[in-house]
Amino acid sequence: MKKITVLTLFATILCLPDALAQRQQQVNMVELMNLAEQGDTAAQYQLAYCYDRGWGLKKDVSLAAMWYLAAAKRGHAEAQNSVANCYLLGDGIEQNDSLAAHWFLQAARQGHPAAQYGIGVCMLFGRGTTRDEQQAVRWFRQAAAQDDADSQYNLGWCLETGTGIDRDEKKAVFWYTEAARQGMPQAQYNLALCAHDGRGMAKDLKTYIFWLEQAAKRKDPKAIEALANAYEQGIGVKKNHKKARKLRGR
Repeated sequence: MKKITVLTLFATILCLPDALAQRQQQVNMVELMNLAEQGDTAAQYQLAYCYDRGWGLKKDVSLAAMWYLAAAKRGHAEAQNSVANCYLLGDGIEQNDSLAAHWFLQAARQGHPAAQYGIGVCMLFGRGTTRDEQQAVRWFRQAAAQDDADSQYNLGWCLETGTGIDRDEKKAVFWYTEAARQGMPQAQYNLALCAHDGRGMAKDLKTYIFWLEQAAKRKDPKAIEALANAYEQGIGVKKNHKKARKLRGR
């Protein structure tokens, strides 16, 4: 059976004149719908994604959730993660923490990093499932190894605070650094604090300022205030009240 990929669909549309592209889009969408209704799992997920994003179809989060669920029931890991988020947020479907945790777990067991993060958070806070900090750390660790920045940050936080795992500030710094390098402002801010206090690393005010600047560029409010304070007091930089006021929007 022929399968249509979203990539192929949009590549086709981009190469055609507007009127012809519209006709081609309609044909492809009809074919995609037919495949989804016939039980083609990949087509079900792709159709859900199109409804979710309003790509080639009118945006409809209820139909997106319906098709995500159909593909999830057939074992599609990406769809399982997507429908878990729908249940978690009540997006197009009735909000249900237990079902969110259930589908995160199904996808996590297939190695899906975002789902591993999702079930880790559910277990960390006991949302939709039994609270289990050690299992949360286990899932964060698996996703962190796949370069999931959110999990790297959470694993760092767990190591720094001794949540679900023995406290280890050096390992916390390692994982904060991994997430910070991917541009996560919370990790950049926490890493800055570690450099300022000498926790898990040598105290280094230049490193402190560097990571504050990175987080401030991403509009992290705590980093902006800390950086403004640094310029105001001359911590790791020369005093510059003008820069401090500018950072605070004054």
